[in-house]
Amino acid sequence: MTKFALFAGAIALAMPMAVTPAQADNHAEAEPKMLEQDWYRVNLVRFKEGKQGRASEIIAMYEKASDAAGQEGPVSVHMNSGPWHLMVFFKMEHGIGEMGWASNPDEAAWDKAFAEIAGGEDQAKKLHDEFSSLIAVRERHIGHIHDDGNEGS
Repeated sequence: MTKFALFAGAIALAMPMAVTPAQADNHAEAEPKMLEQDWYRVNLVRFKEGKQGRASEIIAMYEKASDAAGQEGPVSVHMNSGPWHLMVFFKMEHGIGEMGWASNPDEAAWDKAFAEIAGGEDQAKKLHDEFSSLIAVRERHIGHIHDDGNEGS
């Protein structure tokens, strides 16, 4: 009986292999087709009362850092209605895969350029902290755009 149980167990383990199709030699599975989409980080910002002017001054420095780093700056939309003062769209140049990166070389280049404009890393941090202190509410989202001909949403 023990030999029969071992034999039956071996057959049960071998069955999935028998029904699984074998891959042909040198046959790789096709790469999945990616949709042609541009991904964006979207920041919605409401500043504290009376703080938009100073925020605009710091944003101008941020724009200079983008130029100095040779990067396309974000698209900023100044709102005339609704709860937000500003909507900012940062293109994810390397696609949605950036979300999984431990570090982004483009961000490192921008940080270096901003530190030079600000007068050093300590001054850059102070300006980042000051800018954050001017914000009453911020929401961050991820979204994409694509040609009308592409499938997906």
